[in-house]
Amino acid sequence: MFFLLAALACVPPTSPVNVADTDLDLHLPTSEAFTFGPGDALRIWVWRHDDLSVDVTVAPDGAIAYPLVGRIVVAGLTYDGVMAKLQAAVSEYYVDAQVQVNVTNVTNQKVLVLGEVSQPQVMQIKNDLSILEALVTAGGINPDARTSNVLLIRGGLEKPTLYTVNVDAIFGKGDVSQLVYLQRGDIVVVPTKSITNVDRFFRHVQAILAPAVGGSAVYRNFLGGGAQGVSSSLSD
Repeated sequence: MFFLLAALACVPPTSPVNVADTDLDLHLPTSEAFTFGPGDALRIWVWRHDDLSVDVTVAPDGAIAYPLVGRIVVAGLTYDGVMAKLQAAVSEYYVDAQVQVNVTNVTNQKVLVLGEVSQPQVMQIKNDLSILEALVTAGGINPDARTSNVLLIRGGLEKPTLYTVNVDAIFGKGDVSQLVYLQRGDIVVVPTKSITNVDRFFRHVQAILAPAVGGSAVYRNFLGGGAQGVSSSLSD
């Protein structure tokens, strides 16, 4: 790991390499800010208004119950978005109200890591989690894995956006442009070396996961609160 980090520090990032065996325009996702979801806990403090300084948890419907204001939907919002929404709500009752929000617990930032890894699992994002860290946490990649085109499914199985990440380029070339950071609801699938068409393989994965994962509580928690893709959805 030391040598890998040293290589990453010394080698400048290069352009991401897209796969050539599919008609899809696959690329790397852009970075997105943390968004809140059901189960995440907040501490809200309002200067000189102790009655409005409370600890709240985002409910399964994506909302919090806040004194005086009532129900406020915060799921799918960034930290700045929650701050702005609370500030606007409190300002309707108090002039020059100063609102502060602290994140006290994060429970809804989960990702799935599947395929050719030693320990496929649901993983909780507690801090920034790169795809490389996720693969290491999942016990590492199996020898039969195809690591040049690791699949990243973002936005859910109903309206997914498909990306590929060249993990080989991270290890072999120190290509930090491929070091994607995961966000809530991401599904990482490491294919086998025998896969020849990423498009067909993704559709195979989608067909397998949709009935089993789509109805599960874990998957509902993934996308509860409006997790969004960052590019055009994968067309049928």
